[in-house]
Amino acid sequence: MQTPLKQIVWENVTCLIVDDDKFSRTFIKTALYQIGIKNVKEAATAKEASEQISNFKIDIILLDQQMPETSGIEFARKLKNNPLNNAGEIPIIMITVDTKEKTVLDAKELGIKEYLVKPISPLALKKRISSAFGIKQERV
Repeated sequence: MQTPLKQIVWENVTCLIVDDDKFSRTFIKTALYQIGIKNVKEAATAKEASEQISNFKIDIILLDQQMPETSGIEFARKLKNNPLNNAGEIPIIMITVDTKEKTVLDAKELGIKEYLVKPISPLALKKRISSAFGIKQERV
């Protein structure tokens, strides 16, 4: 969702967190709340994430790379190649502990907008979400 708006109305953004680790999802959800995003959906697997995307209008996906069954890269590839409800257009931010060059390059090749290494801060997350929406954050 590239938007020409100068600012994001954070409370109108719906975010999907895809991470198999409950603690990580809770931590990310808390960071989202701190920046004003209250509409948060969660998925522990790629299958759950696909269901959420089918059932709700998702504006942005925060995706873990290392998950059982389907990795974040594999899930992103499926979304891009077989879009459900224009799911291939949803900006994705990879949030992971995986810093391998191949993973980062694969993410970039797939059009994943941003890459954040865990643990994350609310400020870093806010900047990456703004960037994923095509909005430059002012320095604070």
